Amino acid sequence: MTPVLLAHAAVQTAKKTGLKATILDEKKMFKLGMGAILGVGRGSVEKPRFIILEYNKGPKNQKPLVLIGKGVTFDTGGLNLKPDNYIYEMHMDMSGGAAVIHGLSAIARLKLPLNAVGLIPAVENMPSGSSYRPGDQLKSMSGKTIEILNTDAEGRVILADALTYGL
Repeated sequence: MTPVLLAHAAVQTAKKTGLKATILDEKKMFKLGMGAILGVGRGSVEKPRFIILEYNKGPKNQKPLVLIGKGVTFDTGGLNLKPDNYIYEMHMDMSGGAAVIHGLSAIARLKLPLNAVGLIPAVENMPSGSSYRPGDQLKSMSGKTIEILNTDAEGRVILADALTYGL
């Protein structure tokens, strides 16, 4: 699973259940100022995506239930590499994002009378010459900067942009 494949799976789920799916690529994330997601994803050849699923069957004036889950499709720890006895299971670091996709799918299949939005920042956290580094400052969508002390804290970093988008 890669960020692009996770986005594709979300689109397929949306088609089957009547959800609206929007996928933001790097250009769109850059325009929105999602520097946290883009910063974490820049070390991988697999490009990040921001997945938005929408379900609108509630009153028009009802604020939506917003579910946010991280979609780190593989987490090496970045330059702060994980120990080898933990790295083999890091394909599961996207389980929060998968839970959001299935949660929205369940809401749609049950035809619940509410409005709901699912937000999944999808990245790979990989070490390379273009990786974000300890000491880097990433500017998040909120305009606040995040000082990177450890590149294995990628989940909190990408969730910063998702939480801001959800406001």
